[in-house]
Amino acid sequence: MPTYLIASNEMMSRVLARRLHALDLPKPINCRTPQWLQTSAHAPTPAVPAQTATHKPPTVPSQTPAHAGAQLPHDPADIAVIDCSGLDGDPRAWLDQLHTRLAPRRWLVLSDRLDPALILHAALLGASGCLALPAAVELVCAATALVWAGGQCFPRMALSLGAGRSPAPSLLCATPPTTTG
Repeated sequence: MPTYLIASNEMMSRVLARRLHALDLPKPINCRTPQWLQTSAHAPTPAVPAQTATHKPPTVPSQTPAHAGAQLPHDPADIAVIDCSGLDGDPRAWLDQLHTRLAPRRWLVLSDRLDPALILHAALLGASGCLALPAAVELVCAATALVWAGGQCFPRMALSLGAGRSPAPSLLCATPPTTTG
């Protein structure tokens, strides 16, 4: 099963894709823009292979091959990292599209506006973690490695989500937090 890296920031995608190769994640690592999630829903699937991180991505958006946005996965993603930073509209809708299109086994949400509603929505959809941006590439890689290993990483505020109800069991640690975190 492939790995998907979905982000608008091309520079971050390139750096992160190189670092993720070192983590021995499932190959290929497919780099996509978030808009791919929308266009893939309406376009037919061509026989042309998808663009992967091993190929140099186009540097000019208008020169993107027509098939790059239309390729649907042949199987669900093993792991996906989606960056919701700077996206138009509600980031929860992007997460719904990711969940519908790729059905990743494990996935990490990155966002510059990580609010409790987004965290809760991601967790209820089955995300393995949420990370606030900006963050160092090393931190994103560490969170991705944790998610790949079957762990979860959510901000501390996730423990207090849903004031009127108890948080989902998957959001709670089995052991109480220590004084250092």
